[in-house]
Amino acid sequence: MIRVLHGEDEYARSEALAKIRDSAGSEDVRDPNTTFFEGRGFKLIDVIGAAQFVPFMADRRVVIVSGVLERMQNRDKSLGNEWRNLAEKLGEIPATTELVFVEEVSLRDNGLALKSVGPSARVQEYRAMRRPELEVWVRDRFAYYDAETTRDAVARIVWLAGSDTRLLDQEVKKLALYVGDRPVTPEDVDLMVPDAREASIFAAVDAVLERRPAVAMKLLYALLAGGSSVQTVLSMLARQVRLLILTIELQQHGIHAEELGKRIGLTNRYALDKTMRQATSFGTDHLANILRSLLAADLAIKQGEIDERLAVEILVGKLSAA
Repeated sequence: MIRVLHGEDEYARSEALAKIRDSAGSEDVRDPNTTFFEGRGFKLIDVIGAAQFVPFMADRRVVIVSGVLERMQNRDKSLGNEWRNLAEKLGEIPATTELVFVEEVSLRDNGLALKSVGPSARVQEYRAMRRPELEVWVRDRFAYYDAETTRDAVARIVWLAGSDTRLLDQEVKKLALYVGDRPVTPEDVDLMVPDAREASIFAAVDAVLERRPAVAMKLLYALLAGGSSVQTVLSMLARQVRLLILTIELQQHGIHAEELGKRIGLTNRYALDKTMRQATSFGTDHLANILRSLLAADLAIKQGEIDERLAVEILVGKLSAA
């Protein structure tokens, strides 16, 4: 059997892969009958050879190949000409082997990669879910852990934890254990679930200020995919830059951490420590220029001069590459 697990939802892919691995038998025979191919140092002949081994004391073996189909889709020349024969070679795979291709991105339906695995392959896409889908998923996870919840609590946890389903599952499990027999409330969520968007915005500011455009854009898209609007992203960036400017000025006047936090309105210790660490790396002139650029982009959007998503993409790309 040939399988393809692709898409951005890492947690869902991992769960599906775990179920496939379980098909190799009990734990004591699973590892001897599982072979992984990752990175760039393996060839098609290695994969086919591993797939042709007879299962050891089990009904089937599992061969897992990561990253190859994405490289085929992108026509990566370093992959080698031998992979052009993938479709032909897959015919040599015995029925006792599960050959699983795992990709961290979604593959195109009519692309070279999926065409190469053939029409008989079982292809499952695990794309990143949008907010309404995430709320349904979270409700299902609460039910899975035998916990009751409210619609407002579900919306709140998705807003705080974002679109990472692995993180969402951890937070749902934690809340289910915390509340016991009563329903989960928005107040429980605020108490127990950290604001993942806050951590992401710190990372985004780091990437912008440290001139890492690829990372900055990836974090921007993650924030937007997690339900944050363009205006929210701009506001959060502007707020963090303002806090950095204030922190630098207060530190220059010898204000200690506890008093500094009170003056700038940061009571969360993690947020305060992170802001103080960021403030040691950048000058106020540079931060002021970034703040002016953020305000100019906000004004251009509100006056209808540019599409808001395009504006923030250009802005983040420009600031992080400057």
